[in-house]
Amino acid sequence: MVVSRIALVALSLGFGGFNAAQAAIVSFTDSTLSGAASVLNGATASHAGSNLCQGQGACATALTYETAAGKLTVTAQDGADVDTLALVNQSHWQNAGLGVVTGYQNHHGKFVIADGDYSLNSKKETLTLSFGNQVSLSQLFFFPNDRSSHALNNELDKFDGFTLSVDGGAFIEYGFGTQGGHPVNFATPLIGSTFTFGYASHKSPEAYFLAGLNVATVPVVSPAVPEVSSLAMLSTGLIAIGGFVGRRRQRA
Repeated sequence: MVVSRIALVALSLGFGGFNAAQAAIVSFTDSTLSGAASVLNGATASHAGSNLCQGQGACATALTYETAAGKLTVTAQDGADVDTLALVNQSHWQNAGLGVVTGYQNHHGKFVIADGDYSLNSKKETLTLSFGNQVSLSQLFFFPNDRSSHALNNELDKFDGFTLSVDGGAFIEYGFGTQGGHPVNFATPLIGSTFTFGYASHKSPEAYFLAGLNVATVPVVSPAVPEVSSLAMLSTGLIAIGGFVGRRRQRA
């Protein structure tokens, strides 16, 4: 009886807070994404270091974006080979998006681009998107590296695939499902803060640009700080309950 009254008082004072989810369709292309109500074409990426891909778009060791779902940082990696270094590239082409540029450091300490295809086009290449908080990923948008009219409608399909790792977990392979610009929908959204994209492992490999994604912040339940008046009410209630229990013990 006493415990239930204490719980009732605490709940009535509202000791729980709930943060609403913030959703965003983040676009990395100058083209309109099919099925997207809005895109963030005006969200110019800031980058670390000088832009080494002048005339090809923004290209750097990292690109950062401020989105409605939180801060997003994009990086790229390349597997062990002659060209072991990688930059992330946001292409200036329409019907494109994010890709990977590989290269190496010469004896003068300068990064030399050794990649003729700025899309994600090799099993060595990976593209990692890191949010500053947990998000729910429900859709992905892709374009093929060939922007001809035929390729846009035919090059990416359910027989072609990409791999995706969430928060450093195992890479899982997915099919593109529909043609360029159309979304890949997840029946159950993927929850995490870091998403790493790679090349197909079993499906037919196709070079691709990551054109955009649909994400929402994951709501967090956090304790609210009670007001002074609420604390006073709670203290009074606890004192009254304590007195009630004391009187019952004296009578017993």
